[in-house]
Amino acid sequence: MSDERRPDDEGEGRGEEPTWGSFSIGGKVLAAVGFTGLGLGVAALVMLFLLLVVLVVTALFSDLIEFDGLSALLWAALLSLPCGLLAGLFTAPVRLLVRLSTFAERTKRAAGEVASCLTTFLAALFVLEFTPGLYATDPWLPAAAATVLGIVANLVVARVESHRK
Repeated sequence: MSDERRPDDEGEGRGEEPTWGSFSIGGKVLAAVGFTGLGLGVAALVMLFLLLVVLVVTALFSDLIEFDGLSALLWAALLSLPCGLLAGLFTAPVRLLVRLSTFAERTKRAAGEVASCLTTFLAALFVLEFTPGLYATDPWLPAAAATVLGIVANLVVARVESHRK
């Protein structure tokens, strides 16, 4: 072994982070596979959470919601993200107006929370309307229940985060 330093080793020992260009081909492939696995794992957790929400809302309102089979519930969970994006398109102008307003910061925060609830409500309505094999006689109540579940989930996350600090 020689004592020569390669250009790839320049940042070692001085606390500097390696750059993407300093990785070998094998290191880049390994990083790409790792990040892909991490992304798929996060996506799977999000889908499981959405499926749980769909199952809870369907169980709570079994007299208002009919479905052809479990595949309809899986479709509802899969369509939750695109429906959420679509609902976000409708509420984005409201959020922008609130941010650009001269209201007090507390009022802006409250209006942002209301816009978030409206987005969740619209997304739930879209899921109930667009999911094949899922039929709701009165979609307003299940959509409101999904919104309340979203609010409760946000409160639980905020509570856990405050206890960690």
